[in-house]
Amino acid sequence: MKLNDFVKSHPGVNTAFGVVFAIIAGLLLLGYLSRAARGGDGGPILEIPVASRDIAMGAAISDDMVTTRKTARDYMVPGTIRKRSEIRGSRALRFIGRGEPFTDSSLSGKGKSTLASRIPADLRAYSLRVRTSGAGDEMRAGDRVDVISTTSDPPKTTTLLHERFVLRASGGSDASSDGDSSGAGYVSITLLVSPPEAELLAQAECMAEISLSLCPVAPVDSSH
Repeated sequence: MKLNDFVKSHPGVNTAFGVVFAIIAGLLLLGYLSRAARGGDGGPILEIPVASRDIAMGAAISDDMVTTRKTARDYMVPGTIRKRSEIRGSRALRFIGRGEPFTDSSLSGKGKSTLASRIPADLRAYSLRVRTSGAGDEMRAGDRVDVISTTSDPPKTTTLLHERFVLRASGGSDASSDGDSSGAGYVSITLLVSPPEAELLAQAECMAEISLSLCPVAPVDSSH
């Protein structure tokens, strides 16, 4: 009662108490907001891309399939992709549910880097393992090659395609299965061809041995 009487008889003290409590409450609120901004124990709050709707396996990811959601850094799913530019144009490797973050394991071809994304609409990518004329180790994507067919009965060699663009090449010269020591080897290669040319290559692989001849680089026009 004495403390209560003292406060009543000294209005300034009552005001001081009020100010102190207001300051304490303000500090507590500031601490809460600060922890919320940092994500509490989960670290800072980050904005990450998530699926705006259910996405079927194999679907190409377009802008309208992506939205954003805020989450604490430490609560992010491992492998979460942070940039929308790395998602656009990729394909879903599995079903992705609405609100689910995009991860490295759920997408293929981030940033339109898939082989299919580099094929013009009217062409096709055709892959085959072929004999090279000593140029297998040097063959690279961006080169151009002639495709050659050789039959044994009757013996006949024909150039099927001229200067076709190489989308991808892997492997290199190795010894053939029959112990050929001529220096020729085999390479796995993907060519850019038309649909009828893809059919021609498929038929030729069944009937003949296919080999490649590397074309020279076109000379640079110095007049420009």
